Amino acid sequence: MTNLIKKFLLLFSIISIAVKLTLMTAIFAYPNIISNDNISTNAQEIITLTNQYREQEGLNKLQSNARLTQAAINKAHDLLINQYFSHTSPEGKKFSQWIKEVDYKYFYVGENLAIDFTSSNEVFKAWLNSPTHKENIIKPQYQEIGVAVIEGKYKNRPTLLVVQLFGSRILGENNSSTNNYQPFYGFTENYFPTEKKWQKIVSLNNIERLNKWNNYFLIIILGLYLITYTPANKKNQINIKQPIINRYQAKIFRE
Repeated sequence: MTNLIKKFLLLFSIISIAVKLTLMTAIFAYPNIISNDNISTNAQEIITLTNQYREQEGLNKLQSNARLTQAAINKAHDLLINQYFSHTSPEGKKFSQWIKEVDYKYFYVGENLAIDFTSSNEVFKAWLNSPTHKENIIKPQYQEIGVAVIEGKYKNRPTLLVVQLFGSRILGENNSSTNNYQPFYGFTENYFPTEKKWQKIVSLNNIERLNKWNNYFLIIILGLYLITYTPANKKNQINIKQPIINRYQAKIFRE
């Protein structure tokens, strides 16, 4: 019975190691842009935190704008695809260009970026501790806002990237355009033209979570195997609890 248990434990250990290697390969091979699952929740949290702080400062609340949201998403995608973290791309493309491309005609625009944070509160506190980022948050000229929170990989490590855009439209301009951008809430495929269906189902966080639990499983299985493991008795090995039963053992014992 014990031998059967050991065989099962050894089999589970081998399977767990194979799963771990598969998961690690999947994590390494994942594209830089992974999922947009966080965009409708964490983005709204950041907008709420921004407006709460502006109200405390006696400023107007910012209205979420579909065009600024689309521009923020496009910029976030570009940051992850081209692996840079800056207001200006390596090719010299300024953040305002992303806003122009969605046909948002503005008087004032601004941008805040954040990376490697795990919650909206942490992001917002870090911005408030930075004079330049805080200046954007409390600038009275801004009327509208768009936020993108994208899960992805930066420098081969999983991360969460935040792009926050502020703007004030030219008087008389509205959101009518040949491009059909949907409202901030209720996102549609128009926001993520390059996202594949499997990217919506499988996220890097889920794979890493599975890898973490697999590590625990492997440790437990190997621990149980070591507990049940007993080395086989080697030939000619003397067992002092048993009488010497042959000449060869007796000879070794006398020596």
